[in-house]
Amino acid sequence: MRSWLGWVAAAAGVAVVAFLVGRAGSEVELASPTPSPSQAPLAIIFGAALDPQSGEAIQPMDRFRDGDDVAYSVRLAAALGIASILVEVTRIEGDSRTVVQKPAPQVVNGSSRVIALHVPAATLLKAWGEGNYTMTMYLPGASRPFATGQFTLVETPVAS
Repeated sequence: MRSWLGWVAAAAGVAVVAFLVGRAGSEVELASPTPSPSQAPLAIIFGAALDPQSGEAIQPMDRFRDGDDVAYSVRLAAALGIASILVEVTRIEGDSRTVVQKPAPQVVNGSSRVIALHVPAATLLKAWGEGNYTMTMYLPGASRPFATGQFTLVETPVAS
């Protein structure tokens, strides 16, 4: 009976130490390799180009027309360590939301703390048309996004 009580006391001691060490680490917000699902999604930053040094979107803008590049980036606390994420795009029309791009794989540099990509606005206008959009990024297998942002596509007026 004594040895059984000794094992229970030892297990309780290990559990208390693990709890205290875990709480101390969570309070200092140590970087984790993947975004925590309990956190609010990070902001996707949109811009006119990608900075060649940092890789992040520069010249902030969220309204794009034919001839523009749509550059976007997200800065993470730590590198993801994976080679692709999923990107979903939704059109916003009043209270209505329509998915125009189901979560699709996007190749990323898994060793970088920055996810950054660019695409010609003309390509997006051709695929989805003008309007307001939300971009959402997911880790493969996750149901909650780790990043989100909004942008607008507009047609270039034709001179008459």
